[in-house]
Amino acid sequence: MLLLLVGLAIHVGAKLSLLRSFGIVAADRGVKRRGLYAVMRHPMYAGYILTHIGFLLASPSWWNLGVYVMAWSFLIARIFAEEKVLSANPDYQGYMTGVSYRLLPGVF
Repeated sequence: MLLLLVGLAIHVGAKLSLLRSFGIVAADRGVKRRGLYAVMRHPMYAGYILTHIGFLLASPSWWNLGVYVMAWSFLIARIFAEEKVLSANPDYQGYMTGVSYRLLPGVF
């Protein structure tokens, strides 16, 4: 339950940090460097993954594991696709240099 709540707080906090810059399709809406975006480049997705892990621990099954592994691979693919679009912006390139990690500080 704690992972579910922490994950929810992270991805809601990330959305609130973005305000009107949040969108479904990858686009350059300016670089956000405050809040959780100062620690990792994709905190919203990190929050999603934490809630997924919390749910998986609360309701373990091979089916749930398979669904979440597939969902996580889609999220990772989306991260790379978004960064391909955003890295055309020199400001985002500087942000990538300053904030090295995408999802998990110290790891990825």
